[in-house]
Amino acid sequence: MDEGSRNRLLEFIFELSQGNAIAPFRDWIIDDEVENLFLERLGKKINIQSKVMRNGVSGIIGMEASLVEDVSEELKKELLEKVNSLETFKTIFSTQKSIESARDYSSYMEKVTPRFEEVRRKERLQKGRETQFEDALKSFLRDFFSSRLIKFFLKYGFPVTRTDMNLDELIEILKKLPATNTYFSLLDQRDRNLDRKIKPNDLSDLMSFTMGIAYCDVLFGEKMFVDMAKKSKLDKLYDTIITSSLKEFKKAI
Repeated sequence: MDEGSRNRLLEFIFELSQGNAIAPFRDWIIDDEVENLFLERLGKKINIQSKVMRNGVSGIIGMEASLVEDVSEELKKELLEKVNSLETFKTIFSTQKSIESARDYSSYMEKVTPRFEEVRRKERLQKGRETQFEDALKSFLRDFFSSRLIKFFLKYGFPVTRTDMNLDELIEILKKLPATNTYFSLLDQRDRNLDRKIKPNDLSDLMSFTMGIAYCDVLFGEKMFVDMAKKSKLDKLYDTIITSSLKEFKKAI
């Protein structure tokens, strides 16, 4: 809420990123990762990383900007470069509307966080670690995975899973979806620690860390999420250097 602090943070982000951005974890990424299970059978693959890492506005949303009007290729290139420029990046994030939107989101998360905490305690309290994990995994697969398997089965005409698959086999399938698996793993690790209350900014951190682990070579970040990622062995699974040490980060890059 402090204008001076906010502006200093924005300037730091602009200077460090030069307008480059990594898309946060979104539904379209799960779609692409699940579709890749089917495309793998056909010897094809969606290049998700190229959609995740982009310049400017395209990078923020993880999609390429396009023009509705029919213009020359030269003008099209010029306009798209303008859209994805550092100047436009700064303008968007410095507007009063953008600031108000961020405040509204922050206020909303403050309100709904107690509900997340209530659901977590209901699902996790008085359950063994193994039972917690199995229940959380089944719920996650039901909510995020099952409908997409059906959608792409109808599209391609063949299945990539069996109805009699056991839990270990399902986990191996999930591991083939880098961002989807990373998000679930971090969420599971966070929810195991009932001594730490869920914080309003956890969701934003989860979405950012998820993409960094799944689609970057090096991730430098907050110690708690770094520790959770390493406990889940995500660094080894996706060959990503994950650290909260500035010294290790400098060495890695």
